[in-house]
Amino acid sequence: MIVSGTIFRRLFRNKLSLLLVLVIPPVMISLLLGLGMTGSDAMNVGLVDQDQTPLTRQLEEMLRDQVLVISMKEEAVRGALARSQVSMVLVVEKGFTGDVLAGRQPEVYRYSIEESNLSMPVRMAAEGFIATARSQGLAAQGDENVFYQRMDALRQTQMQVVVAQADGTSPQQAWDAVSAMGILGMNMLFLSFYAAMYLLKDRENRTFHRAMITPLTQRSYLFQMITCFIVIMLIQVAGVFVVSRWLMEMYLGVNMTALFGVMMVFAVVCISLGVAVAANVKSTRHAGTLSSLLVTPMAMLGGLLWPREIMPEVLQHVGLFLPTTWMMQAAGKVVETGRLVDATWELIILMLFALVFFLLGGWRRVDISS
Repeated sequence: MIVSGTIFRRLFRNKLSLLLVLVIPPVMISLLLGLGMTGSDAMNVGLVDQDQTPLTRQLEEMLRDQVLVISMKEEAVRGALARSQVSMVLVVEKGFTGDVLAGRQPEVYRYSIEESNLSMPVRMAAEGFIATARSQGLAAQGDENVFYQRMDALRQTQMQVVVAQADGTSPQQAWDAVSAMGILGMNMLFLSFYAAMYLLKDRENRTFHRAMITPLTQRSYLFQMITCFIVIMLIQVAGVFVVSRWLMEMYLGVNMTALFGVMMVFAVVCISLGVAVAANVKSTRHAGTLSSLLVTPMAMLGGLLWPREIMPEVLQHVGLFLPTTWMMQAAGKVVETGRLVDATWELIILMLFALVFFLLGGWRRVDISS
């Protein structure tokens, strides 16, 4: 493993590289989330219940377990938002329960002065409740008695799980954990372009060509380089986890090992992207320019910097073609449930992205060695 050892020595002798790998990610997380969590306890939600059914009362009780809920009339919404009495208002339209029983998407309107990460846990909780209720309505085939029996049984089960796993966490803490993975993911993308420029630099100064006249094969060279940078990324991830969990005392889900597994798969995707870039650009200058053109849009459209739900629907659909979107969805599921198997579909898609990037990086193999 001569190549890997050389890369490690060159990387960790460079102070800028050490900053990029070990210092910048936890500093960014502490600064951005530290500012973002200011005032998170002051989240008040207004609720206008025009349906007035047992189901809407269950929705209200679920929200009250997470935030302060203020019941109000629709005509009071504008004034409450203007006076900052509430941060967000949910309006449950009449016919909500009927739509749920029929398996249709019910109308719930949301009003707020401005979108923020503080409102995202509430939105996610409400949407999750509605999705669950719709599935129970379909299973009950419109029978109201069966529907409420199923909802009550499900609620009791969820309460038992909450009691069994209670650790003082809140939806906002879970959202902060996912946001931290977004910041870390963006740093991993930049590190992938650093790997690409490393390979390009070896080509420019003829180090790669000199290596090719030794018994070392091109395949072995690339394998050692890829393995080395994956290990470096995992060191970065492990460092962020240690700093975030034990120094910043940040909640990282019920199973940090599963979350680490998600980031491990994403590390493979990032390195495969770096290999594809190195194989298809001509110089380190071009790679640097490409990193500016790709990383920021991938971070924005993939939800690394802000929730994808606040973007127009068209941009949300565009984000589905980016690996960052699927990494964030996988991280969200694992933070919520603690089970890696719940993110199986997202991890499969990430591995397909890695395969495509590796193929893009390998199709010009002859040109690279010429």
